[in-house]
Amino acid sequence: MVIGYMEEFKYSKESRTVILQAAKTEFAEKGYDGARLSLIAKRAGVNQALIHYYFSNKEKLYHEVLQYLFHHEEISIIREHLKDVTLNPKEALFTAIYILVYLHHNAIDPEINKIISWELAQGGDKFKMLLTDYMLPKLNMLSQVIQEGIESGDFETDDPFLVVFNLTNMVLSFENSKQYLKDTPWYDRFYGGDNGKKLFEFALKSTFKSLAPKHKACEIPHINEDLQHKLEEIMQKLKNNSEHEK
Repeated sequence: MVIGYMEEFKYSKESRTVILQAAKTEFAEKGYDGARLSLIAKRAGVNQALIHYYFSNKEKLYHEVLQYLFHHEEISIIREHLKDVTLNPKEALFTAIYILVYLHHNAIDPEINKIISWELAQGGDKFKMLLTDYMLPKLNMLSQVIQEGIESGDFETDDPFLVVFNLTNMVLSFENSKQYLKDTPWYDRFYGGDNGKKLFEFALKSTFKSLAPKHKACEIPHINEDLQHKLEEIMQKLKNNSEHEK
């Protein structure tokens, strides 16, 4: 009976996604220690054997839920779309800021924030592992872009990594604060009529200004139509992937 149930679902494109969504909700409500595969199966409307088929055990299922937090497929998607494009350091930084802002715009997941809180309360060992595997490599890549700009004379800073850390935290904090400022007078002040453009322009100008060499004006590059089109394609692909995972 179990085998027949598995055969019915194992080729379904939706069943794996449904399980991940149910798991995300269960882990958000109860944390890793309190979550149960039987309850995740009940939420997803599937047999628990199907969870073992896709994910083997609770730890591997949890790992995949956390991967969602770090948009683990984005680097390969970005590289694929930009593989034939040559960017100077300023254009590369512009591209990185564009993707960072619009990838996270209106994409903050309250359940993911709850999972992070559980992780921190329980020691955060699995969270630290994913930070090392997924987040830090991205920060290092962006730091390398700034370092190349320093070597070319386009940028000047004592610590590229701190510039990247500050930029990333600012964007994430801005988006995370939406859920806390909703229904307060501050919400419209920060987010009223916002489509992401306001945050993007602020992040772009403040970052380039902070990196401008002494006695040089802040120069933000002009992006041609071809690159702009590619950036829009990247964001659409990333958005489609994100919607599929939800």
